[in-house]
Amino acid sequence: MKRFILASVLIFSSISLFGQVFTGMDEIEKAKKEGFYTYINSEEKYVIESWKNYLKKFGKVEAGRGGAINVYQAKISDISKDGLTLLSKTSEEKNKTKLFVSIATGPDTYIQNGHEQYRDASNWLEEFVKIINLEEDVRTQEKALNELIATKTKQQKSAERMIRELDSNKRQTELLTKRLEEAKVEKEKILANQEQNKLDQKANEEAIIQQMQKFEAAKKKIN
Repeated sequence: MKRFILASVLIFSSISLFGQVFTGMDEIEKAKKEGFYTYINSEEKYVIESWKNYLKKFGKVEAGRGGAINVYQAKISDISKDGLTLLSKTSEEKNKTKLFVSIATGPDTYIQNGHEQYRDASNWLEEFVKIINLEEDVRTQEKALNELIATKTKQQKSAERMIRELDSNKRQTELLTKRLEEAKVEKEKILANQEQNKLDQKANEEAIIQQMQKFEAAKKKIN
């Protein structure tokens, strides 16, 4: 029981030591390879680009079958003074990018958990993860900046549109005010004409009465 607990502690310590680097197997160029892998919170296209740039420091990067990225004479001093055969591939899993790396130190001898150079290889891979995380942070901050700039542009266009609308409203208000003044003057003219019409009608009625009286008086003289 004590041995089991001790083994569990050692395994947990190993996982904690190597962070998010795990050992396993994957297929590269149609062959199962032993190696180690990690998950990266970045789009696969960015991981591929950054991974190639990282590998260029250690040798000639070659494209393999099925999207493999290989360096056949890798000089990675942090892992070994001798040349290494490095095969790798990326894939997308659950909104993350899986990067699998198989490093051979000799014929059929691969670095994985238990290998004397596994710690160095894991640290070397985690250095890459640190780099791409920094690059991803730059992309995230740039995206946020661009969104803020786009929002500012929209706000400026909205402000300019509102200024134009206010100017148009001002002109319409001035035009309506002018029309109201004209209508007020027109109304006063109509009211004045209406009063004059009433006076004219009254005067005409009086004239009709007087004329009828004259007409009747003229008729009586004939009779």
